[in-house]
Amino acid sequence: MNTMRLLKYLLSIILFLSLYSCEEDKLDIEKFGTLSGVILDGDNYQPLQGVQIATNPASSSTITNSEGKFEFKKVAEGEVVVSARKNDFLSSTVSVAVYDGEVTNLTFFLLKDEKDVGWVTIYSPVPGNGAVGQNTNITLQWEVDQQYNSKELVYTVHYYKSNSTTQKVAGENLYDKEVVVSDLEYNTTYYWYVVAKHEGSRVANSPTWTFKTEADN
Repeated sequence: MNTMRLLKYLLSIILFLSLYSCEEDKLDIEKFGTLSGVILDGDNYQPLQGVQIATNPASSSTITNSEGKFEFKKVAEGEVVVSARKNDFLSSTVSVAVYDGEVTNLTFFLLKDEKDVGWVTIYSPVPGNGAVGQNTNITLQWEVDQQYNSKELVYTVHYYKSNSTTQKVAGENLYDKEVVVSDLEYNTTYYWYVVAKHEGSRVANSPTWTFKTEADN
């Protein structure tokens, strides 16, 4: 009889722990943050209205208002890829982290699409997207695939601090797929992207990548 009671007691504990574990998993799934931002013309820094904004994993899509602003109020916690598209502009993407109960702010700079030379893909950033602890003097690198290899490309690299509405040029008309950026601020998140040109016209731009510099010891 005592053995039966003991078995029932152990089974009750196991059932309780199983239900508690399931409840914890549900709580983890139901964590959300807010994602907001502004889309600016990369040439004159004016806000762009009517830009289509979408996320992956998908939550929903939206269109920027007259001030170039957008907002997603309920985005699942984790890494989210945000894409921005508008006719006559080069599309852009950026990968960001969303945290429960916090607001993640983004700034996109879109550039006009001036000439079609087939598809051009700019990828494989160094440092890797989301890298932390980076030196304040850093070499940015990337790779390129293109449909027509006979079309010679040159590159311009833009970068800016998190939440900044202005950007800097790290290098322009580059033939090599790398550029050195110096005198960055410590413990600061930076965004950067690469624009490819052919015969003076923009033909592609990379996703917007991010890294964070090391703390000042």
